[in-house]
Amino acid sequence: MNLCSILLKIIYKIDGERTIYSGLHLLRGKRSGQTLQDVEYYGLKAFFGLLPKLSTERFEEAIKHLQGAGLIRMTDESLVGLTERGRAQVVELPIYRFNGWDYRGREMIFFARLSLIVQTVSNLRTGEKSFLPIQKEWDIQSFVKKALAYQPIQDPVFASSLGEELRQGMHRSGMGDRQKQIMTHRLAGYGLTGWTWEQLAQELKLDPLAVRLLFIEALHKLLAVIEVSTDLPFLRKIAENIKVTTYLTESSMRTKRLFEEGLSMQEIAVARKLKQSTIEDHFVEMAIHDPAFPLYQFVEAADVTAVVAKVNASGTRRLRLLKAEFDRLSYFQLRLILGARTGGEVS
Repeated sequence: MNLCSILLKIIYKIDGERTIYSGLHLLRGKRSGQTLQDVEYYGLKAFFGLLPKLSTERFEEAIKHLQGAGLIRMTDESLVGLTERGRAQVVELPIYRFNGWDYRGREMIFFARLSLIVQTVSNLRTGEKSFLPIQKEWDIQSFVKKALAYQPIQDPVFASSLGEELRQGMHRSGMGDRQKQIMTHRLAGYGLTGWTWEQLAQELKLDPLAVRLLFIEALHKLLAVIEVSTDLPFLRKIAENIKVTTYLTESSMRTKRLFEEGLSMQEIAVARKLKQSTIEDHFVEMAIHDPAFPLYQFVEAADVTAVVAKVNASGTRRLRLLKAEFDRLSYFQLRLILGARTGGEVS
């Protein structure tokens, strides 16, 4: 696993319908209307926000590598797709088990909590009360203090129980040996510091970014196990509020509340002093995430059926192509239909 293989997976999904930079926005977790729609339209939730600090330079370097290897192609409209060689290679790639949509980088908060708890328990059980905490953030330290309050930290049974929960969780998650190695080596304990990304990369003979991707996927696998477990109580406590529960942006939430109060789109735009196009973006976002969205207030049922049939038959979600086919519908209506009825179904 590396950035190039992740990009191949993404390009396979958007094949010939988006520019390459849609992949950059996706990996950074950009919460623009276009990126959020792409996540749904092309079934890209797994990769959303995996690398929020990915630099443009590093991204373009990976793209050049893929082009040089003859795996991707660019059209005259700057759209990106796979070549036959790329198509053959992408089917050879393993299935990645990311869940970027639900965790959005918050898996790192989970690990920060876990690492500070392990470090604290490890030091206190040996009688060492003075140590430099591996996590400096006040929120993390505050969470750990509350989590460990009233726990028998110096009792060896407590440390053993925590270790057993972690071993069980890692085992059930199905993470590979390298992922287990990365996770355990990132932890600090009494007299031990966690390994850096560079140290791990050197040890595993991988690029540091590839190590980080393996680590993120391992955390997503582990969190998926913890989420449904009934016998990993302390890990469940550490994972509290890590999974995202509200998928709309704050701005879209405000628009939604006004719509539910009975305001029209035009009235909402005036009340919020926003452009009509911005309010339309919010409505499309609502259509994507709310199964009860009143789609037929905005478009006839027969048109919905016709557009969905066209998408399923052609496999395209390009608005310009659909607009040419359904000229009577506005771009906004088409986007609503795509968001509410076709998100992620066609790969």
